Amino acid sequence: MGVLVIDDHAAMREGITGVVNTQPDMAVVGEAGDGQEAIQRFRALQPDVSLVDWNLPKVRGEEVIATLSREFPKARFIVITALNDDDCLRRALGLGAQSYLHKDMLRRDLLPAIRAVHQGQQYLPEKIASRLKKIADWTPTAIVERPES
Repeated sequence: MGVLVIDDHAAMREGITGVVNTQPDMAVVGEAGDGQEAIQRFRALQPDVSLVDWNLPKVRGEEVIATLSREFPKARFIVITALNDDDCLRRALGLGAQSYLHKDMLRRDLLPAIRAVHQGQQYLPEKIASRLKKIADWTPTAIVERPES
């Protein structure tokens, strides 16, 4: 399966590429260092799975996913991020990302995530799934005014 690696840090792209390319069933078909380049590379390569950093220069990761999902409804995305932000998690999955990984999870979860997403499955590590459940269960509580004493 062909993988596109999109991250603004060259060292991160190189590390991911090195890991992916050791697998007999995967190959990195391209890389991009910003969102604008990511859109161009995706259109040219049409990879099976794209790893998208959420914080990209020029065009943000969420805009990359939104744009490409409209053009390529069967595109498969894994968000990779250093952010620990519930709103980003909600937005990423709402835009159609099939997986959401913190960069500190990549060593353990990257390859299983790529395989699952390639097969059309969602992949959420336990830590992310439990956060998502808490977000989904959370509802704002009413503001109770207390009488002044």
